[in-house]
Amino acid sequence: MSHDFRTFGIAVVAAAVLVSLTGQPAFAQGTPWIAEPGTGTISFTYANQSAKEFWRPVDGTVTKVTGPLGPTGASLAQNTMWFGANYAVNDFVALDIQSAFASSMVSGAVGPSGGQESYSGLFDSNVALTFRLVDELISDAPSVAVRIGGILAGAYDTGYINSLGDGGHGVETSLIVGKFGNAAGFSAEVGLRMRGSTDVNTQAVGGAMASGETVDIPNDMFVNLGLFIPAGSAVTLGVDYRMVNAMSGIDIGGMGFSPSRFPGLEEDAHIVGGRLLANVTDTVNLNVFFGQVVAGKNTAASRIFGAGIGFGFGGGGFDF
Repeated sequence: MSHDFRTFGIAVVAAAVLVSLTGQPAFAQGTPWIAEPGTGTISFTYANQSAKEFWRPVDGTVTKVTGPLGPTGASLAQNTMWFGANYAVNDFVALDIQSAFASSMVSGAVGPSGGQESYSGLFDSNVALTFRLVDELISDAPSVAVRIGGILAGAYDTGYINSLGDGGHGVETSLIVGKFGNAAGFSAEVGLRMRGSTDVNTQAVGGAMASGETVDIPNDMFVNLGLFIPAGSAVTLGVDYRMVNAMSGIDIGGMGFSPSRFPGLEEDAHIVGGRLLANVTDTVNLNVFFGQVVAGKNTAASRIFGAGIGFGFGGGGFDF
């Protein structure tokens, strides 16, 4: 199909962070498409997520429940402002950086996990390199890339129902495949996220006697699938499926659980969503998106929506 891969790359990078949200913000996932060497993207994205129900085990069966906020009818919400930058070093290597400022709210109640009604601060940051192995523009095969990234935890308190994140440093890596045909395109990614431990918050419920203790954050396997359908020369529609599966951990209400150990939960999520990408110019992209956590375990049944803008820049490049 006739498609501007540089412009589409801007759109995907600007929007990817949004559709991978679970109960807490998550990082942008990878793209197999690399822009022209020496060019890049700067993006700003706002995301809102809210929930009144939770997916959690009850009598051995995962069920959607109102959870600890049921008696008050309160909502668990979070607003996140993401900053992202992506730069194509050459035809085969790209660098991407993401960070965010987030603000959480438990409207009308704090809940049994204690803490404050609202928290705000710098969320986790991510720096990654993408290595393209196959380029569909010079091969009949789909584009194939490998992404390797590092995670730097933000400065926030864990152990509350509205904590901004899990608080652990780590690494993530993934294999990404994608291709555009005459009428549509697709991308598929499978990866592994590994984080270390974080200190137990002694101010949270259940943490008073745990001074100096840490809680291990489970490793996650993740899958991201996307279908892209151009609707004219400037607009692309997208349908997304995201899955995050913790490979170990504890359950809410299970053995060893207390709110102070929220980062150690076995948190799974299945997210279905969509997006609209619009190329305003060759280097400016707008996007809007939505999503819903349709199933999971130990996670909020969040509704997600937001919008962002991406700006392309540069020319030239570096050769290795």
